[in-house]
Amino acid sequence: MIPFNDLSRLYDGDAPVITTIDSHTEGEVTRLIVDGIPPVPGRTMMEKLTHFKTGYDAVRSLLTKEPRGSRQVLAALVTKPVTPDAAFGLIYMDARRYPYLCGHATIGAVTTLFRTGTLTLAEGENRVGIDTPSGRMTSIAHVRDGCLTSVSIQMVPAFVFATDQQIRVDGFGTIPVDLVCAGGFFAMVDTRRIDLTPALENRQILVDLGMKIIDAANEQLTVTHPERPDVTTVDVTEFYDCVPSSGTARGRGMVVYGESHMDRSPCGTGTAAKLALLHHYKKIEPNEPYINASPLGTTFEARLVEKTKIGDFEASVTQISGKAWITGVHHFTLDQTDPFQQGYLV
Repeated sequence: MIPFNDLSRLYDGDAPVITTIDSHTEGEVTRLIVDGIPPVPGRTMMEKLTHFKTGYDAVRSLLTKEPRGSRQVLAALVTKPVTPDAAFGLIYMDARRYPYLCGHATIGAVTTLFRTGTLTLAEGENRVGIDTPSGRMTSIAHVRDGCLTSVSIQMVPAFVFATDQQIRVDGFGTIPVDLVCAGGFFAMVDTRRIDLTPALENRQILVDLGMKIIDAANEQLTVTHPERPDVTTVDVTEFYDCVPSSGTARGRGMVVYGESHMDRSPCGTGTAAKLALLHHYKKIEPNEPYINASPLGTTFEARLVEKTKIGDFEASVTQISGKAWITGVHHFTLDQTDPFQQGYLV
């Protein structure tokens, strides 16, 4: 047995140690940074994100790229809140960028902070305010018989920006997409229009196509958030279908983002984008339950709980519910002789 009672001997004395608590939300990884980063200044979450991106982008690369991470890892940093009654803030990051919002990571963070005792659990519904770069969110941790059973989050408002946009994609021809903003901009693709299903057996072709759609959309289309002028790019492709059902409406999806990453979960922001689009096409009504499935078969339960406006756009607030499980606690360090100071992707 190796005596790990004194972990300090494992680390370079001058190198910071970054502690994370990892979890998965319905199959998708969240690496929650809980120690090792000084408090991030900023009056808003966008200011905090900009400060972190400027001064600590190497941390993002270290935790989300090999050999410590992979293109499948989405990390999130816990920060002090910026609104009076929020419990904490979150800055999201992956191997390519800083998402403005991530639903699965928010569920993972809330689960982790309750399970570790950072937030106090009480029987019934536990409401927690969370500040994100996309705005304030509300989460509800559901507790029964002393056990955390699930987490619901009310997403920031999502809206349909444009429909039936024809983009030219190398190797695939012209593909119609709808543009929806749910934190950031999604290119939404109804798989019936490309003769494919969002199933695991189509993963490789859809991941390749999804990344090409992101590139083509940013080259050929212009998007601008009416209230957040910094949001001007399409960052995600979502392939989706709707499954005929005599009961609760159901559907599947495959979300592609980052460095050719397929979301293993049903995707929180993707679910919000999907419901906003389905409501736009009059295929789902407010408060109607919807089950959204991932390529793995895991699910989020969702419903539209509020209608509002973003600029001149009709918008909707989606509440999603799911579960997360802690998978481990990690202490990351970087030896100064390590040849991969900022990680790599292959």
